[in-house]
Amino acid sequence: MIANSLRGGLHASCLVLAPAKPSTRSNRTLLHSPAVATQASLNSNSQAQSQFGFSTPALSLPLGKKRSLRRSQNKVSQPVCLAPCCASAADIQGPVQTLGNQEGAEQQQQQQQQEYVVVNTYHLVDVPEPQAVVEEHRKYVQANKLDITGRIYISAQGLNAQFGGTVEHALQYVTWLKDQQLWQDLRFSVWPAEGPMFPKLRLKYKPNLISLAGGLADLPITDPEARATPVPPKKWKEMAAEAEAKRVVMLDVRNDYEWDAGHFRGAARPAEEEFNDTPVGDGVEGLPAPLRTADPETPVMMMCTGGIRCDIYSTLLKAKGFKNLYTLEGGIQNYLRQEGSEFWDGSLFVFDGRMAISPEEAPGNGTIAKGPRPAAVPCQICGSPDSEVPHVNCANIDCNELFIACAKCKRELNGCCCQECMQAPRLLRPAKFGGGNYGTWNSYTNSTSESFLSPKAREGRVARRARRRQNLKLRQQRIVQERAARKTMMKEAMAKLMNAQELPADTGRERAQGESKESVSA
Repeated sequence: MIANSLRGGLHASCLVLAPAKPSTRSNRTLLHSPAVATQASLNSNSQAQSQFGFSTPALSLPLGKKRSLRRSQNKVSQPVCLAPCCASAADIQGPVQTLGNQEGAEQQQQQQQQEYVVVNTYHLVDVPEPQAVVEEHRKYVQANKLDITGRIYISAQGLNAQFGGTVEHALQYVTWLKDQQLWQDLRFSVWPAEGPMFPKLRLKYKPNLISLAGGLADLPITDPEARATPVPPKKWKEMAAEAEAKRVVMLDVRNDYEWDAGHFRGAARPAEEEFNDTPVGDGVEGLPAPLRTADPETPVMMMCTGGIRCDIYSTLLKAKGFKNLYTLEGGIQNYLRQEGSEFWDGSLFVFDGRMAISPEEAPGNGTIAKGPRPAAVPCQICGSPDSEVPHVNCANIDCNELFIACAKCKRELNGCCCQECMQAPRLLRPAKFGGGNYGTWNSYTNSTSESFLSPKAREGRVARRARRRQNLKLRQQRIVQERAARKTMMKEAMAKLMNAQELPADTGRERAQGESKESVSA
């Protein structure tokens, strides 16, 4: 729907909403609820436009008589842009076009399939009773029958949410959030999607908004003075252009596989597979690798997907003495929306069914990319430069390795990461070359089959993750041992070479000393 509206000539900077399917008796209260008044929606729209450079649609439809609703069932209206810059144009669009029953139903079905968005937001603020707030949110979602899925976590230090749903329901929830005093300064971003991008809704209390070793209770993350200085995307681009000349450290605090999908030029690949492994200890070992030799006065530009990891981790770095810390306001996704791909390589990894987005998919461009997107690293199987994202989870359920590959390797290995995994003894899932969420084990085979009788069959997600971490640790230890062995071998080879070069000189010196002794005796 968004892409079709933009093709129709509406402004590229506006997010549009086509008239929805006429309400029935069962959903009339939801669509025309006073809680989602048009004026409140436009206020939220103007705030979003000033913060992120895009507009959000109003969340209510004008009330009408039942007779007029019935008459409009076979009518499809032109998409209406609700931004102030387009208000006058929307008023003079003229009468709507009437289509046949079958054609109108098909077009309405296409619009319904495209009226989905993904919303990303977080807000760091002291929450007196977080568990009571969670219940309040749950009651609101249930009472309004909001069709949203995703992750909404609330703690004593704020909110962290990535969720999606229909345009109407997703933005209704965001507007309700911003109407509350606790979340009135909340900022959010909206990206178009083809459909639901999360398997279910997880709305719950969590002690920590993100996973970091040691927890977040002792970090002053709700104090803006204790965090890094936020930099808008335009200023960030100027700083990135001078980063190398001014010896600025570009610190990417995401996971290593996120960096593989796309990254800023000059930012080193993180050593951590998960953010929970980011160093937090004392001394040099408690710092990320790019900062271990850096002076505390060195400017540090920190980046992550949406901004929350940078904000939280900057409090720890600031406590360790780093004084010139800068974070990208709104995260990488906000930079791609406003500044495009300048100083950026590849695509952006996201934690939902899309798995990756490109700068061309930013709201305002009206594009929902289909198929593969470019990666920032070569194929991790054959080394081909024609690698593509989304990442692929190994089809071997006991491996589940996340990797980047070219189209050829994906086909030849049938979604597996190696030849060995193609001979998996228990289960090979269907390959998901275009991203998406895998289902449960029962979705692919009978859980009572012989292949599930091994001890690994009853492992939970946490146990499988711990096993993968242990295997990764052992693999890293082997790499370190191999490097040490190669280093020792090189030292021994160099020592032998030096001895071989010194031997002729020593032999000649001994001969000269013997001849001098013979001449003296003579």
